Amino acid sequence: MNPQPTEDGEPPAGKLLWIPCRDETVPHLCRPVLDALGAGTEILAVPAPRDNDEPRNRAGEDVAALADRAASGLGGAPYAVYDCAPGGATGYALARALVAAGHRSPRHLFVSAGPAAECRCPDRAGAVAAEPLKPRDSYRPYGRPADPAPLTCPVTAIADPREPAACERCTDALWAGRGAAAPVTHLRAATADQGHGEPHVRRVAGRMRAALAGEPVLPAAAPVTREVFREAMSRVASPVSVVTALSPEDGRPRAFTASAMCSLSEEPQLLLVCVNRAGRAHDVFTTADRFLINVLTHEQAGVALAFARHDRARAEAELVPLEGGLPGLPDASARLLCTREDVLPGGDHSIVVGRLEAVTLLDETPLIHYRRNWHRPVAVPAPPPS
Repeated sequence: MNPQPTEDGEPPAGKLLWIPCRDETVPHLCRPVLDALGAGTEILAVPAPRDNDEPRNRAGEDVAALADRAASGLGGAPYAVYDCAPGGATGYALARALVAAGHRSPRHLFVSAGPAAECRCPDRAGAVAAEPLKPRDSYRPYGRPADPAPLTCPVTAIADPREPAACERCTDALWAGRGAAAPVTHLRAATADQGHGEPHVRRVAGRMRAALAGEPVLPAAAPVTREVFREAMSRVASPVSVVTALSPEDGRPRAFTASAMCSLSEEPQLLLVCVNRAGRAHDVFTTADRFLINVLTHEQAGVALAFARHDRARAEAELVPLEGGLPGLPDASARLLCTREDVLPGGDHSIVVGRLEAVTLLDETPLIHYRRNWHRPVAVPAPPPS
């Protein structure tokens, strides 16, 4: 039975088959994700089979019963599967049972990453060197099909940082052995008690909504245009600096705001700064013997704007002599005095390479530019050891 498209011609929204983890005493990511999906998503809870120590034929009967119950709830609608138990064995077996009974393949299979005990990498702490993980290790209770057909739906393995999980390589090997037709997508989530879990929960829920709507879970690559390039580069968080020098022509202070500044070499100590070829500061900074990089603090967004304007003479006049007699900003979080080493072509910019001569550091939080807004960096908890 195939449901008809909606009135506007769009494919019908799917239903989510949710397989809860049996151990309800352990906090899992699934409940925050289900809450984030909202009331607009139809969720069918499908209890997991009995414990893995049940006889193999009993586990097979359980999966068949689950498939019958799921098929009744689906009513022929498209669906995705979310298996919260580590390894996703039940979700895999349920999807296969539905397909074997004549139902469509799920649009997507979301599973919790396999438990750390399944990892066979010898370099992981506590792991035992052994052959790569075999598929039967994780769905042993359900038996092995005599003629395993490839699993055609995409698979996303979600790792909850509170629960040690198998590495991506062993997870890939597991699903390849199960017949996954496409590479597994790995998604590392974070939880609210880590202080930055909400965006990750929303991301997992957003991928599920996309799968249920029949849309790509991962965005498709876009043709590179000027606008797409700018949008992509806005996603690259960068520190903000004001680069200063004395004009070789009249000795006056000159400056511009730069976000394209980074280290180039540790030995020798080299930095690079990119200067717009069409900008009024280009000739100054490609010919000056020395320049000073002033890394701004999170309280100096106004300073960054002042030196980004076309008319910045007033701001330049307020600079004060600092390292090497060059004009600078005394309140910057760091100042890096450089001697010009080279000037290289870089499309519509010139790449000025500087050799580091002196460093002044203040204990101040730097300014970050990200997605066309100003930010201050915030420390995040270190991930658990692998």
